Amino acid sequence: MRRLFAVLGLLMVLSATASSCYVTPVRRERCQGGYWVEGHRGPRGRWHEGHWRCPGVIEIE
Repeated sequence: MRRLFAVLGLLMVLSATASSCYVTPVRRERCQGGYWVEGHRGPRGRWHEGHWRCPGVIEIE
């Protein structure tokens, strides 16, 4: 019985580590004339992370 629990525990640990993944944020290429906007609070008090802003692009929340 101990051996069964040991094998099941080992399989659970291996499956958890094998199924984990590391996600990186998608990097978009900067646009021509774009500029960096620091993190700030919007007009309704919501926090906006720092991001690139491109002239002529309409941003929809």
